[in-house]
Amino acid sequence: MTQRVIELVGQARRELAYGASRTQLWLRRVHEVRVAMGTIQRIFRDLGMPRLRGTRKRVPRQMKLFEKAEPGESVQVDVKFVKIAGRWAFQYTALDDCTRFRVLRLYRRLHQHSSLAFLGELTRALPFRIRKLQCDNGREFPLEFVLAVEAAGIRHRYIRPRRPQQNGKVERSHRIDQEEFWGRHTFDDFNATATALRGGRERTTTNVSHSHCRGARRRRSSRASCHPPPRDTPVLSTTDPDRGTEVNLDETQHACPTTLDGARSGG
Repeated sequence: MTQRVIELVGQARRELAYGASRTQLWLRRVHEVRVAMGTIQRIFRDLGMPRLRGTRKRVPRQMKLFEKAEPGESVQVDVKFVKIAGRWAFQYTALDDCTRFRVLRLYRRLHQHSSLAFLGELTRALPFRIRKLQCDNGREFPLEFVLAVEAAGIRHRYIRPRRPQQNGKVERSHRIDQEEFWGRHTFDDFNATATALRGGRERTTTNVSHSHCRGARRRRSSRASCHPPPRDTPVLSTTDPDRGTEVNLDETQHACPTTLDGARSGG
């Protein structure tokens, strides 16, 4: 082994704090010298080089969970792709950050007309005013959708690209839907799927709600005014902007007594 190589190996350890593998790569790329890794380690020992201190592994940063304090302060909207009889269908889901109220609709097509129809259904279904609505940058939420949201007096926000965790609550609800409904059943008819989904909506909504209730004591005052009374009639609409057979499934299982009482007294 030449003296020049020994000096280079010593330089790599003293000045660059390289180990054997990085020193080997540095010698080959920078100085065009090929030395076996075992030889480099032996040179380290002969030169009396101290062992490198082990670097601490970076601990993944715990993502801070944001919880909204008021109903309607932030509503997350997303679309889940499902297959019915070999054809795609699209489950639009909206979830309120504070109360975990869900509104769910099933559409045959994915485009802005379905999104606009869902927006109308959402504003009618929730028992409180929506202050902000956020969604991803999918083609089903174009500028026309944003303008319609703002025209309804609602602030709109696109989440950052490739950051689905910013819509994490509705994404989690979709995972539960996959595990407990879509992954366990197969359907050959769109309307039969809608009926089955409506039948399992209470279980799905309940699981989603309780999975996020840990440490949510500060939201109890907001949720205390909302109780889940049984519905007398299921919500099943058949207004399809494309084919005239759209099925709309209301996932809202709760209604605020103050809102309902005010509506009754006003009527």
